[in-house]
Amino acid sequence: MMKRRIGKAMAWGTAILVPAAVVGVNGYFTVPDSTQLHTVSGIHRQCVDYIHASPLDEDGHFSLLVWNIYKQQRPHWETALSQYRDPHRLMLLQEASFGPQLARWINQASLHYDQAYAFAMQDAVAGVMNLSQVNPMHSCAYTAVEPYLRLPKSALYSEYQLSNGQRLAVVNIHSINFTYAMSAYKKQLAALEKVLAQVEGPIILAGDFNTWSQRRLEAVRAMVSRLSLQEMAFSPDERITKFGLPLDHVFYRGLVVEGAKALDNGASDHTPMEAQLRVIS
Repeated sequence: MMKRRIGKAMAWGTAILVPAAVVGVNGYFTVPDSTQLHTVSGIHRQCVDYIHASPLDEDGHFSLLVWNIYKQQRPHWETALSQYRDPHRLMLLQEASFGPQLARWINQASLHYDQAYAFAMQDAVAGVMNLSQVNPMHSCAYTAVEPYLRLPKSALYSEYQLSNGQRLAVVNIHSINFTYAMSAYKKQLAALEKVLAQVEGPIILAGDFNTWSQRRLEAVRAMVSRLSLQEMAFSPDERITKFGLPLDHVFYRGLVVEGAKALDNGASDHTPMEAQLRVIS
């Protein structure tokens, strides 16, 4: 493990913005020397296989929550998160900070979690996190370093058992943000596209893509087109936007969307996206 001091910020117009994510004690963060998966069993390696995995769905139905939870910095995040609890709900969180409060909430809810270990701040592990009542069959962590901030962004690739015998491939992503150049952004997407291209069954690709420019949005849409994924539409749609473009998305394949909404609950700087899904027999 190594500690990094953040010494750079990125210029946006005439202002210099240092995001809240990079403000820590003495400016120091602990970053793993290699990509690691943070799990309930304490396993720290890139990929984990689970022996016992029950179906995610019930009679072909399950629900989905995708939410950048803003490191639980706003009040009432516990109340809001508790409202989304459901035995057959898959919860994909971005900017999850695994400290005592979140650990206690997960334990009380009796949920399984996998988290990509992007970095740690004050002993709280930060990164995307999957929560569900059931174990995945397989889960891998991915990280990509922000070119300017030098802190990793993260993603999880996981496979869940379905009642029809198929495996559901799920990617939970928090995309690189603070760079105008496209090379690092596309490289992060390419690593995940490579693994998804091997999947023959249903797919969910979701998270905070930081698509605040047309070039970024086009890169994501080109990727999902190659993978034959559809973009989920929300009604109502209160997703956060930057420069008129939504930052958060859900893409899918091999599933039926029975309803989807994005309603701001005030418990984060991002709006949670919810969907009711049906498995195709």
